[in-house]
Amino acid sequence: MREASSEGGGGDSVMVGSTDGVTGEPTLTVVVPAHNSGSALAHSVRTLTTAWPDLSTEVVIVENGSTDDTLATARRLAAKHPDRVRVICSETGLGRAYAAGIRAARGSTVLLTADDLPFGVSDVSSWTVAGGPGAEQVFIGSKAHPHSRVRRSLLRSLMTSVFSLERRVVLDMHIGDTQGTVFAPRPWLLAQLPHLKEGGYLFSTELLYAATLQTVPVTELPVELDLTTRRASTVSLRDAWQMFIGLLQLRRRRESLRAASR
Repeated sequence: MREASSEGGGGDSVMVGSTDGVTGEPTLTVVVPAHNSGSALAHSVRTLTTAWPDLSTEVVIVENGSTDDTLATARRLAAKHPDRVRVICSETGLGRAYAAGIRAARGSTVLLTADDLPFGVSDVSSWTVAGGPGAEQVFIGSKAHPHSRVRRSLLRSLMTSVFSLERRVVLDMHIGDTQGTVFAPRPWLLAQLPHLKEGGYLFSTELLYAATLQTVPVTELPVELDLTTRRASTVSLRDAWQMFIGLLQLRRRRESLRAASR
């Protein structure tokens, strides 16, 4: 695992909905999982469609099991940006949404992010400096990077340290943050999908564990955590226990994940 200087799936998915509009092969596909996130999508899509005028980018919104107006909102945004935004649907679950988005992606690089863009565009800015389009490796927008600027509560900082320790002990992973945004070459991601089993929040951890087992270069990127766009969330000791159990299950699948490179 390397760090870039600030100076320098899960499960079967049901892909339905609009896939029209975006033509050609973009450089970057941004996969945005959307679950009850109608209020966050407009700002995120506006950011993603205006931030990089010189970078060919498509946005794939993956609605997964929402009970609010998320799907209707996503379709309105896609109609407003028919050349940049597509909408598909998957089964409920973050990992299942990511897997569906990867299958639908057209870009040479795929970015797995969150519906509210927690890092704003700082992760993409770091990616373009560290290698950007054409880089045959994996990058992580990492809160653990020494040049990242992140503010969080004492409890969240403590739980983040616990999760990091669990990954080191159970999986021998020395990546600082497996819950950040992930940039990876589309062909490599597609090769991993048949071996990935996590349908929930551990999808990115499983994906990065596969990368370490296959000795795929992984570089952590500095980010800025935009707290003004984050919805309130909670963490607990129960989360730490569930993470521990999930990591044990990942370790049992290490040979399958290692074999994905072949």
